[in-house]
Amino acid sequence: MSVIKNNENLYVLDDKNASSAKRKMAAIFAADVVGYSKLMAANEKLTLFRLKETRKLTDKIINNLHGRIFSTAGDSIMAEFASPIDAVDAAVSIQREVGDSMSSISDDVKIEFRVGINLGDIMMQDDNLYGDNVNIAARLESISEPGEICISEKVYQEINNKVNTKFRYLGEKKLKNISQKVKVYISNLENGGEESKNHIFSKKNIIFGSLGICFLLPLTFIIYSKFFKNELKYTESSKSVLENFRTSQTTTSDSNGLVNDGKLVISLMNFQNQSSNLTNDDINAINGIINSSLANDETIRVTSSPSGSENLNPPEVMLIATESGASFVINGIVFSENGKNVLGLKIYEAKRGSIIINEKITLSKDSQHPELFKFFKAFIKDISR
Repeated sequence: MSVIKNNENLYVLDDKNASSAKRKMAAIFAADVVGYSKLMAANEKLTLFRLKETRKLTDKIINNLHGRIFSTAGDSIMAEFASPIDAVDAAVSIQREVGDSMSSISDDVKIEFRVGINLGDIMMQDDNLYGDNVNIAARLESISEPGEICISEKVYQEINNKVNTKFRYLGEKKLKNISQKVKVYISNLENGGEESKNHIFSKKNIIFGSLGICFLLPLTFIIYSKFFKNELKYTESSKSVLENFRTSQTTTSDSNGLVNDGKLVISLMNFQNQSSNLTNDDINAINGIINSSLANDETIRVTSSPSGSENLNPPEVMLIATESGASFVINGIVFSENGKNVLGLKIYEAKRGSIIINEKITLSKDSQHPELFKFFKAFIKDISR
């Protein structure tokens, strides 16, 4: 089958194949990841992992609302729906659920979509869809705000007052390589997305609000103490090594693990995988999360090192540090224990080759592993000058 694919229109059949294509009406859903190329350049492994995890969520939502995905080139998703209401409901669910899943991530590798939806006559051949109405959906996606949904007037007429999400009129837009202007509407999910209501604050509201605050304050303190306040435990020997390290940083030099821009260098080794249920891609993603949690601090630079033995001796540590110019070397092994995945983490101070942290961290089922961000945030605080 010959398909014209260029910068003008991506979903166009040539004359020969267009004559044999079937026609039907459909709502076309188009989504694309915001700043995908930049994310890939910053951290390719972690970006691909996050996109893969996000696609599990998006594909499930689309299937549950009777949609069919017909194209997934790179970071984009193209799907068809028999009902524009289902298409909009799917878009809203995707934007909200993806946004919620990314809100707990503290690094910069966050997946966010733009979405465009159009309704009209399309051509179908070999399970793929073509025509101007498919292209319009793709062009609407390109002008949408990150995290929002752009729809054509034809979609708006069908879904108005039938979905909870409200759309505001953007006016007639000249879309690239589309002959006629298209009337465009956009969601406002960032500010709640639903129609605003008048809130009446009576004396009863104030009383219940005050009681709620009295209850929430101690609860907030308990949650903070349990989940956010984190202090790492060190042996007396490790405390002495850390104190000597911090003292030595008062004189900045390359030999102390500081590169010319003044950043502290940490060497992160590839972790060994001895888990019964994690793939090497999963281990790479764990490495990527730790890399991001460290590199997110502007005073730190992370270098990668190949995997080594589980227990490094001081000469091995000092050799790795010499080659990378690092002040600390992080090594680890992931294994299964009592039905859970555990990271056996070891952190070495490079100058002496001595181990300062020997910790077993139980990995959560959350693929973003917030426990690792929490741990390394505390570690960065401890080594800061």
